[in-house]
Amino acid sequence: MKYKFLGLLLFAVIMFAQDSSTMTAEIIINADHGWPTRISINGECNNENAWLGISLYPYNTVDAVTGGRHSNSVINKGHFSQEIQVDKDLLGGSFEVALWGNKIDKIDCTLEYCHWCKLNGYHFDDLLVYKTGLLNNIEGY
Repeated sequence: MKYKFLGLLLFAVIMFAQDSSTMTAEIIINADHGWPTRISINGECNNENAWLGISLYPYNTVDAVTGGRHSNSVINKGHFSQEIQVDKDLLGGSFEVALWGNKIDKIDCTLEYCHWCKLNGYHFDDLLVYKTGLLNNIEGY
């Protein structure tokens, strides 16, 4: 009985300790033509520091690493918001937005071959929240 109680207590502590950061990614559509014009990102970060990674992919992107537009910014604990303009080249494409808990420098990377470290000198780890979507035309809008 004693071990069962300790197991339940450990489970409760782990569940309580899990990150509860949140994020929304809202696509803003132009009412005249039905195509996206902006992506509005809002969220709540419960880490002291996190990183918001944004990837935009034009239609027919073959290689996500080299064919996408990638950016990131440091996010502090609390509310955050960011707005991304959707230009003509992105129409029909897609996007990914991720909130990451850790930034791993290339020197500390233990992956055998890491595309991101090779290109940027770092990669992100500890995915907290992930959103994705399509930048398509809304017919009949």
